[in-house]
Parts: sequence; C-alpha cells; structure tokens
Amino acid sequence: MTTAYQRMFNRSAEDHTTDFQKALDAHQAKADQIRENAQAALDRIGSRKDLTPEAQRAAAARIYKPATEQIQQMLDQHIAKVSQHKQQLAQKAFGSDRSTDPQTAMARRQARQIAATAEDAHQAEQMVRDAQFDGDEHLARAAAAVAYERGWHDVVDVWNADGRNDTAMRCLIELAQLPDTNDTAWRISTAAAYSQPLSGVLDGLKPHEISRAIEDGPEAA
Repeated sequence: MTTAYQRMFNRSAEDHTTDFQKALDAHQAKADQIRENAQAALDRIGSRKDLTPEAQRAAAARIYKPATEQIQQMLDQHIAKVSQHKQQLAQKAFGSDRSTDPQTAMARRQARQIAATAEDAHQAEQMVRDAQFDGDEHLARAAAAVAYERGWHDVVDVWNADGRNDTAMRCLIELAQLPDTNDTAWRISTAAAYSQPLSGVLDGLKPHEISRAIEDGPEAA
C-alpha cells in the first residue's frame, strides 16, 4: 500500500517548507531594514545644501559602504542557510544513529560501501528488500540514500513501503521542494531580493574611491 508520505513525496503540490521559509523571510526583512535606513540617510545627505560635494561624498560613503557590506553578508548567509538546511534534512532522513560503538560504526561504513555498488534502480531496490528482510537497517538506509541521490525515487518508496520511515519521508518532501543553491537563476533572483541602497552622490565612484572618501573626506556636522 502506498503511504500518504509516499504520495506526497512523488506528486505533492503542498508546501512543506513553511517554517524554514519564515526564518528566511525574517532574515531578509532585517536586510530590507538596513537598506531602507541607509537609503533614508543617503537621501538626507544628498539633499543638504550646506555641505560641499566632497563632504557629501564622505558622509554618504560612511553610510553606504557598511550598509552594502552588511547586506552582502546577509545574502551570503541566506544562501548558506538554505545549503545547511538541506544538509540537515538529508542527515535526518538517512543519517544513522550517533553511536560510537566500534562495531556499529563499522557496520555503517560497510553498508555505505555496499550500497554504493548498486548500478541501477532495480539492483538498489533488491538491496533494500533483502536488507529489510534480513533486519539490516544500516544497509537498507544506506541503499535508500544512494537511490535518493541518484534519483531512483521508487526505490525510496520501497524503503518506506510499510510506513516505518515516514519521518524520513517528511524530510525528503521538504528537501525536494527547496531550491538548488547552485542554480544561476535562483542565485540571481535571491541576490535581487537583497538589493543595495542607491548610491546617490556616490554614483560613478569605484569601491576604492568610496573607501578613500571615508578615510580622507571631512566630517559632516
């Protein structure tokens, strides 16, 4: 019998990333606030008629550079958070227990080595069935992990045919719905969500010129 989690794993349109997405949204909101605060300060500096152009650039640079650096750092953190969460989900789904018993550790290593020899989905499926019949949970889990990595999702379904691994399947459902952090289009769209403040009076200046304005420019009253 196909379990609810198996059906969701293969065909679900339901979003299982909600909690993690809320954390990402809160992270992005902090970056938005940094940009908005910096932009307001830059706009005020740009509108001041009592400052010389040199003083305006210096004052703007002292706002602009740290803000842009912080926003870039938060973008990098966003990408890292997604990568780390995906790793955590995979570990929860297929990670073995943390026992330090030498025999258990050896069994896990051997299981991973044997599972890696599967040449196709049929062989991996038979490996899962045989391992479960023999009560070898290490090998069954390792073979399912190899199958998932290679896109043999039917084999993963076999691993959970009796529902004993529903918790793992829940992790895999969420994992499948998360973006590929190496995808260029995703990186571009994510970077756009962490946009920098407009440079204003610094428009056209190179990064080293902005740094020099901070170091050499006069202090604005």
